[in-house]
Amino acid sequence: MKKLFTLLMATLMILTLAVPAFATEASAVEKGSITINKISEENVYSIYKILHLESYNKESGKYSYTIEPGWENFFTSDDAAAYVSVSDNKYVTWDEGKDSAAEVAAFAKLALAYAKANDITPVKSSENSGEFTVTIDPSTQNTSGKFTDLELGYYLVDSTMGALCGLTTTNPDASINAKNGAPTIDKQVKEDSTSQWAEQNSADIAQTVEFRVTINVHAGAENYVLHDVMSEGLTFDKVTTVEHVIPGTESSTDVAVAGTDYTIVTDSVSDGCTFEIQFSAAFCEHLSMNDKVVVYYQAMLNKKAVIAGEGNDNTAWLSFGEDHETAKDSTKTFTYGFDLVKTDSQNERIDGATFKIYDAATGGNEVAVVLMDDGVTYRRARADETGVEILVKDGKVRLVGFDNGTYYLEEIAPPVGYNKLSTRQAFTISDGNLDAVFNDGIYSTGSGVHVVNKSGSMLPETGGLGTTLFIVIGSVLALGTGVLLVTKKRMSKLAD
Repeated sequence: MKKLFTLLMATLMILTLAVPAFATEASAVEKGSITINKISEENVYSIYKILHLESYNKESGKYSYTIEPGWENFFTSDDAAAYVSVSDNKYVTWDEGKDSAAEVAAFAKLALAYAKANDITPVKSSENSGEFTVTIDPSTQNTSGKFTDLELGYYLVDSTMGALCGLTTTNPDASINAKNGAPTIDKQVKEDSTSQWAEQNSADIAQTVEFRVTINVHAGAENYVLHDVMSEGLTFDKVTTVEHVIPGTESSTDVAVAGTDYTIVTDSVSDGCTFEIQFSAAFCEHLSMNDKVVVYYQAMLNKKAVIAGEGNDNTAWLSFGEDHETAKDSTKTFTYGFDLVKTDSQNERIDGATFKIYDAATGGNEVAVVLMDDGVTYRRARADETGVEILVKDGKVRLVGFDNGTYYLEEIAPPVGYNKLSTRQAFTISDGNLDAVFNDGIYSTGSGVHVVNKSGSMLPETGGLGTTLFIVIGSVLALGTGVLLVTKKRMSKLAD
């Protein structure tokens, strides 16, 4: 009995000693987490484990990292060698003097490019149900997301915004701030009369219109593509300049971007675009927070332009990251028309007059126009077109495609029977059409561009009825005078 009791006590002691041993082994499998602060729920966040944390001591700051499977070629590449060193037994250490924020960000971009080029699957992603827990701080309303149950290691964190979150070590828990800000754009058009950039302008048909898009860069610039859609009344000409402006260097003349850093695409473009500008990955990598990329380009206002009304739109936006886009921004280019009305002094319409338009009261340049395909409307002529005289039929003619400004009509030939204008007649277009109004066929004063011709009565002519009457009356008077003289003589003789 005593032997049995001794055996049971020995067994109990063994089991008692085994419990701490098992607990120590379980606790050695430590798990970590990564919390991303100030996230945007529209983005997808993904994490890649690039190094395994074999052991560490927070107090002494000693960490031992080994290469995670699938990343061997990256860490032994020349790109990675500029930042880290790899020992013969594959332990990785960060090189001294290579730990500035810019250098760490550059290393992270290289690692992310390697992951995507080699189809490395993220360890976890916010796209996958249950892998990312989102919470909102009730006091600050900031949104954060957390990856849990992670093996200890060195992680690369990415988002579809293109703004790289960064690198962090789970020891066991890590927290980083997301760079959620998205780039924005500002689109403007140049008013040629003032050389000012604004949201709208006015122009002549056939005039070259200048546009400018400013891209306000945010952190982590990636996959930048500028899209532009022109309405039917605008014909794209060319991109004239692309500039990279760094804060504090706005006055520098050395801002032009090399043509090798972007590609202009006009064929087979997406989203119904007129053209796209695709910026190279190398160019995007050199962009920093608050930089600006300014794109200048030109288009011609063509004969299909909308006259007044809603104007002629030009819309641009930027795509970036993975399937993200900025808000669209538009400009409007307006052009105008007017009715040339020809009447007599009673406001009755008359036809047959011909005109030309000039830009000065005397001398100046002719504002050339051509007859459109409808056979009744004239428009501003292009530089390669020969202008024609404006013929007024039935007292009115329509002219379109004119910029704001003052113009001068010169009458080349008046209607038959009417006096020609002695001087040019001025009229002004100011942000609107000059449309004629008629009431029962009678011109309404103050509308359109009104030109009055006057006529006089016919003057008497030699051999006409007036002259004959004078001759007849004169002959009668002369005959009467002769009869009177003869009568007087006879009466005088009788008196003698």
